[in-house]
Amino acid sequence: MKSFGSILLFATVQAACLLGPALAMAQKPGQIPQPPRGTQSDASNGTADLIVSIHGDKQAEIAQPAKVTLRTHNGEVRGTSLSEKGKAFFRGIPLGTYEVQVEAPGYSPARANATLLHPGDTQNLEVVLQPAAVGSGSAALPTPPPLSLNAQKELTAGLRALQAQKPAEAKRHLLSAAKSSPNHPDVDYLLGVLAAMNSEMETAKQYFENAATRYQHILSLVALGEIYLAEANLADAKQRLETALRVDPSSWRADQLLAAVLLKQGSYSLAIQHAEHALQLGKTQAKAARLTLAEALLQTGERQRSVQILNEFLKQDPPPEQRKAAEKMLAGNREALDPTAANSSSASQGSISLASSMFAVAPSLSAPNVSSVWANSLTQYPLWSPPNVDDAVPPADTTRSCPLTEVVGQAGQRVLEFVRNVDRFTATESLSHQSLNEFGLAVRSANISFNYLVAIQEMKPGVFDVQEFRNGSTSNEEFPEHVATLGTVAMVFVFHPNYAGDFDFQCEGKTHLDGQDVWQVHFAQKTGRAARLRSYRLGNQYFRVGLKGRAWISADTSQILRMEADLVNGVPDIRLRAEHQDVTYGPVPFQKKNIVLWLPLSAQTYLDFNGHRIHRRQDFTNYLLFWIDERQNIEAPKTTEVPQTASPGT
Repeated sequence: MKSFGSILLFATVQAACLLGPALAMAQKPGQIPQPPRGTQSDASNGTADLIVSIHGDKQAEIAQPAKVTLRTHNGEVRGTSLSEKGKAFFRGIPLGTYEVQVEAPGYSPARANATLLHPGDTQNLEVVLQPAAVGSGSAALPTPPPLSLNAQKELTAGLRALQAQKPAEAKRHLLSAAKSSPNHPDVDYLLGVLAAMNSEMETAKQYFENAATRYQHILSLVALGEIYLAEANLADAKQRLETALRVDPSSWRADQLLAAVLLKQGSYSLAIQHAEHALQLGKTQAKAARLTLAEALLQTGERQRSVQILNEFLKQDPPPEQRKAAEKMLAGNREALDPTAANSSSASQGSISLASSMFAVAPSLSAPNVSSVWANSLTQYPLWSPPNVDDAVPPADTTRSCPLTEVVGQAGQRVLEFVRNVDRFTATESLSHQSLNEFGLAVRSANISFNYLVAIQEMKPGVFDVQEFRNGSTSNEEFPEHVATLGTVAMVFVFHPNYAGDFDFQCEGKTHLDGQDVWQVHFAQKTGRAARLRSYRLGNQYFRVGLKGRAWISADTSQILRMEADLVNGVPDIRLRAEHQDVTYGPVPFQKKNIVLWLPLSAQTYLDFNGHRIHRRQDFTNYLLFWIDERQNIEAPKTTEVPQTASPGT
């Protein structure tokens, strides 16, 4: 195997290495995030309280906190809470019927319905969790065997032939790959694409279902969702796309298609959430989701914002049919907003009808020639890395005033709280590595688990000594390809008061993430200001680089829910062309100190280095916290303490 050489990619703070800090907020379990405002049930305004009591099988007590999500009948998130001693509280909830979803590590998710009928009442709901089946969950999904060198060669040749629309040549190469690697999901997926290009949709579905059933292959799941959506089989389309998002929550295409499904089903609030998320992830690649978003907003009465989204969409040079739909919907919106305009009602209705009939089915399969659509979709295959953060601005509501200074300052306070409260923490890090070819297909892969430890110490005001250990070592030899990716979860220090002055911040508006109102904030390294937060080392050489990115910050708690970043410039001296990072944060409860810290749950890194492409995903679970008492002495952990678990989506 060809080695890349030894390269160490890491984040720096002043002269010390910053590796993996997160942000924290000291609060009691069960209060993150806060229940909807109006904390007391009130008979006069038609609200009631809901208490969710959680038990295991045979009424066994659930020791760890569970995440409890309250949704309205149309799927809109009404509130989220962490249980404390088996109970979660929602106060001041409007009367109506709700779905309650409960998730706890080691247990299968459970759902139940609660109906609040009488103002001022307190409704009690009992939910029983069943232990998760052994081997269940995305971490236990079977891994396909690696492709042989001959299969890789044939697969690549087949893909090139598909892109050139040479189906006979593509079939020969793909069948050869299938012979040496039977039932491999990448091969089955491309055979399905070939069948779709030949308008053999039933055969295509068989190949896609094979890959999806055996390995929950993300591309096959999305393809099935698109096909079933085009066939108006909304139930199967929704099931495949929801599965795709459980396997890979970063799939913008799955979000885009699911938004279209939900729009057809009349679930407008959920359609808005998924369309917004698709655009946050896919940017201009997902630009057609703006049509879904615009129509869902129109259906919920938000015409002004619908107009904003449509104007932004038209600036992105959409295909002629989508441009026509957007212009007609825009005209209808404008006439409806102007009561003096003639025939506004008929024009508005026409725009709704056109968008619903043309775009709410999958935008690519709405074209008359299915085979040419699938061939054209393959031109997107080499886009192995997410778009650059400056590719496009994800849609956000700009009609609301954004207090940028306050948003940035309060986010910085969360970082300070973390540094003040935490000396070090440990976790289990699960690292998934893929080396990708020119088409983004994995040619080598590895899955490794580390005992991960981060130690933080402020040596003097503003100078931090932050060290990162894996299995008790700082060596990079255990990383695949001898490429160590360190500090990928350190981006929150962009908002630390000591470093915020290095960046230009721009508030892009208010939007939603995971059902929460968030401020969308862009940041970029200031021109002429030395980069202090990110460095790369090759041998004994160090290279400092600036970052640019985007953060989604809770409008209620100022917690950072997600960050993504790219390099301002590459590093030609070490042939580092690009690196894209995407980090998700969530609440992790620690019962001993009765606090909840916001810590990294997952991080993805896409690296273009020395002519090679790498994709890595890190998942962090089983957190154990060490803290500092008032005299700055480290408190030794008790041997009986049980680590708390945080799973992605907690």
